[in-house]
Amino acid sequence: MEQPSVLTFEDSVLDFSEESRAELARQQDLLDLVKDERKDQWRGTILPLMLMTFTGVFIFLYPKALWSWFISGLVLYSWNFLFLLLPTTRKVVHNSGNVVRQKKSKEQRKLAYRRLLNKPKLTVEILITVFLGRMVPLTVGFTLILGTGMIVLFGFILTDYKAVAGLANLMIFQVVLIFIFYSLVNFLEPQTQGMTDIARSWKRRIGMAKLKGRAASFMVKAAAVAVLLILAIIFTAAMVLPSYTFLTLVTSLKEYHIWDVLLFIGIFIEQFWIMRTFQSMMSLRTANQALYNKIDKLQELMARANEISSRTEEDLARCDAMLQVTREYYALMLYDIYRTDLFGRLPVYLVGPRKKYIFDEKVLSHLP
Repeated sequence: MEQPSVLTFEDSVLDFSEESRAELARQQDLLDLVKDERKDQWRGTILPLMLMTFTGVFIFLYPKALWSWFISGLVLYSWNFLFLLLPTTRKVVHNSGNVVRQKKSKEQRKLAYRRLLNKPKLTVEILITVFLGRMVPLTVGFTLILGTGMIVLFGFILTDYKAVAGLANLMIFQVVLIFIFYSLVNFLEPQTQGMTDIARSWKRRIGMAKLKGRAASFMVKAAAVAVLLILAIIFTAAMVLPSYTFLTLVTSLKEYHIWDVLLFIGIFIEQFWIMRTFQSMMSLRTANQALYNKIDKLQELMARANEISSRTEEDLARCDAMLQVTREYYALMLYDIYRTDLFGRLPVYLVGPRKKYIFDEKVLSHLP
């Protein structure tokens, strides 16, 4: 029976070079698409901003519309992920180069899922990165929507308008909490694997603290737990509290006539347009930055691989060096950027896992 061939060091370097060149070409093609769609995109924000300003003035003249504005904003905030399921067309950037991969069978995919679940840290990292990464492009749109409502609300408070007194404190607390949540999401930069970098930095701090003694180790661990607890409370409250606020606003409405219902529908459509416009703009900006960073890192890894391959056979460290390059490569390529749009318009680029890599046993063996 013929024995399977064992890859030599030169074979592994050649395989890495071919795969990384194909991925580099793919990322550059995707960057070209993003740059093309970013051209003059700011012009599409003029009309939504003008309409939002006009609506803010209108609410001063018709105060009852303020609660329709906040209710609509909270509905979009809580259920925005559903609107990604609306009919779309998708532009797919295919692999460049001559790297051909066989399609996995159903049994192979099931086995790949089980292998991934056997790495709980990696699974949680992927879920958090995808979940929070998709919120980053929404922050500007919802800041504008909720910020407009807050400006009008403060205007009513300063003029002692009594109709807003009962719910003003609840709305101020809710909106401030959402702003804090979005600030943290942007700080963590999940779309660039910032969560992973922060986790690694805390791991290094704990390791260094252990060398200094039990007291230092305890203080660092306590700080880590406190930070995690505070983040968990803010994230949970930002996800759960809007439902309570929404129900409070709805149940407090009185004398809501058919005109108010039609006005609410109009405000909802307007806010959806604002949300999607700025989601598209910010996702393109984020994708542009992320692709530049990924291309730079890929080029760096390819240069390191070429340098390692030029070493002599007597250099016993070259295998370990190549293994480190491979690990960094797979960690980098674990996520991809996917394009979706709304009936062919307002493209949104989202962070997602790359199935080609997360379901590959060889790749998983290189990841923690």
